[in-house]
Amino acid sequence: MVRPQNPTQNEGEDILTFLATVMFTVAALVITDVFPEKTQALGGAVFQTVAQFGTSLGLAIMASISSSVTDHSGFQVKSSPEALMEGYRVTFWVSFGWMMLACAIGGLGLRRVGKVGLKRE
Repeated sequence: MVRPQNPTQNEGEDILTFLATVMFTVAALVITDVFPEKTQALGGAVFQTVAQFGTSLGLAIMASISSSVTDHSGFQVKSSPEALMEGYRVTFWVSFGWMMLACAIGGLGLRRVGKVGLKRE
């Protein structure tokens, strides 16, 4: 197993995991709040379906990128930890780029949401 040279790398992964979980919960609340009361369940179900599909597609794309980078690495033994780590690093940076794009889109999209959870009369 390849150990990170910087011990804060593991803390960064923990923070990213926590932030993704928080954003998923907030997004689910916003999505269900947008729909009328009769169709909130449908809105939530569609959101869950799209989220699961996106996760599956994202994992498949990241696995393909990692595998391709590992196969084209300069290491003779492609299953060595160093060769695998090269593919993982590229996948991390691609994921980071996608997360920055998602944050920008979310920041722009949530500007006018207002207060979620207030009782409407």
